[in-house]
Amino acid sequence: MGTMRSTWLALALVLMGLQSACSGRGAEGRGPDSDGDGVSDAEDCAGGSARFWQPLPAYRDTDGDGVGTGPQETLCTDGTLPDGWAAGAGDCDDADFTRWRRVEGLYPDLDDDGATGAGPVTACVGNSLSGYHEAPGPPDCDDAAPRFQQSTQSWLDADRDGVGSGAGVSYCLGSHPPPGYAALDGDCAPDDSTRSVPLPYLYRDRDGDGATVPESGTLCAALLPIGYTTLESGLDCDDTDRTRWALRDTYVDTDGDGFGVGAHALRCMGATLDPGYAAQGEDCAPEDRTVWQWHSYSHRDHDGDGATVPESGVLCTAGTLPEGHHEWPLGHDCDDGNRDVRVSWSLYPDTDGDGVGSGAQETLCAGPQRPGGYSFVDTDCASTDATVWQLLSYLHRDVDGDSYTVPESGLLCSGAALPPGYLTASNGFDCDDADLTVYLRLQAWADTDADGVGAGPATMLCTDGTVRAPWSTTGTDCAAEDGARWQTRTYFHVDRDADGHTTPEKGQQCVGAALPAPYFTQATGNDCDDTAPDLFRWAVVYRDEDADGVGTPPRSISCLGQSLPAGFSFKGYDVDDADAAVQEDEDEDLLVELILSP
Repeated sequence: MGTMRSTWLALALVLMGLQSACSGRGAEGRGPDSDGDGVSDAEDCAGGSARFWQPLPAYRDTDGDGVGTGPQETLCTDGTLPDGWAAGAGDCDDADFTRWRRVEGLYPDLDDDGATGAGPVTACVGNSLSGYHEAPGPPDCDDAAPRFQQSTQSWLDADRDGVGSGAGVSYCLGSHPPPGYAALDGDCAPDDSTRSVPLPYLYRDRDGDGATVPESGTLCAALLPIGYTTLESGLDCDDTDRTRWALRDTYVDTDGDGFGVGAHALRCMGATLDPGYAAQGEDCAPEDRTVWQWHSYSHRDHDGDGATVPESGVLCTAGTLPEGHHEWPLGHDCDDGNRDVRVSWSLYPDTDGDGVGSGAQETLCAGPQRPGGYSFVDTDCASTDATVWQLLSYLHRDVDGDSYTVPESGLLCSGAALPPGYLTASNGFDCDDADLTVYLRLQAWADTDADGVGAGPATMLCTDGTVRAPWSTTGTDCAAEDGARWQTRTYFHVDRDADGHTTPEKGQQCVGAALPAPYFTQATGNDCDDTAPDLFRWAVVYRDEDADGVGTPPRSISCLGQSLPAGFSFKGYDVDDADAAVQEDEDEDLLVELILSP
């Protein structure tokens, strides 16, 4: 422990010595120390104050960035410079603590947009080169606005029409051109604000008729004037005459019917043809204005009945074929010399007039309506009977007319429909189609005892829909010879002693409408002895020797009737069954009273 303390003491002395050497203090042997700060008055810059003792050279540091400026001054300090002073000089901007050193060869980027201004320059910066770059970036046309970098040209715009001319001046792309300048060059009329850009044209219309001729050039104008355009509108064959603009194929038309003759020739015309000329040639009668066009025909109607026969030729017409001449057939006239007949009919004789014929087909020339006594078809199965004319198939018969059918198929000469008794669809199945009163086959059983329920083997009967006596639709009679019984019923309880109380027992009985006594489906009580009518209930009883109405244990379970036998009681709390006057224990009653009392 002593060694450790000695070690710490030695270290403390060493440290004190180092501090004394660093602070310049230690006036031993150097003269008096009036303020007791460890520095002799001869070396103390403030001999009357223990707070200051060491003179230090310093420079003013207004912005507190650790670098001063201005002339050097000497301060009396406590070994450190106070705030607002610095040991070194050379601050290039003593009003900005972020800048204090000068760096050469920089390029300004004051708006920090990556584009640089003119350089290289010498700049005042701090730890970073904020606002400058060591290498040039893209040229910046306005280093005070980050959204403008690239410069472009503008031109003097004296007439303020947005298009300039002459020498250009540069400005920042994206900003407005300088006042009085425009971003577009090429004003074809610098002193006229209504005209600025030469407008090209490709077509002219000198006569103003709406048809153009190709001609290209430019005009210094705001809009192309009338007669100059960039869009073609036809091809004017005479741009000096507004009444003529189109070249048309024409033919000489002597008779003025709109159709000419001879070789066609091109003429410059307007909306209408010149007199004596036509747009169509081939006038079939050049001297007759009532006809002019050849028309071919392929069919004639000599009798004028509206039906034609094949006949071809060519006529000089007024645009349409005359009556009786046709390009297309209108039917086929079987007699074009008789206007009363024109249709050829292929028909069959209809002797009985039912609309259906028979026999060999005949060809007749008649009017537009089918001749009477004839038909289009030859399928009459009875040519002398007008009530029947067609073979109809049937699949079922109803001979007795009871509306129930039997299967039978065939063909029958009929009228519009099959006669009664012949059908195409079934209706049931008649078990006897010769008897109108029966039609339905039903299964039945013989009912010998006439109780409505049969027995024995089943028999199929032909009926009118109802099974009648001595037959039944059911065959479950359990007593075929006894009309009072016919069904088997299950019982679950019996009362053989007829005392009105049942005992459980299950079995079956052949009965009539209901189970007879002593058989029941529902219990009535619980008979303890079904052989004795005076005994029917189980009861817990106690022996009562003194006949005071209260017995005493032990209890027993007995089969009783309506009354309790003598010598027994339903109560079992007699404390002295030999004394009829005593039934209850007073001490016990007192205990009960104490327990139950509030």
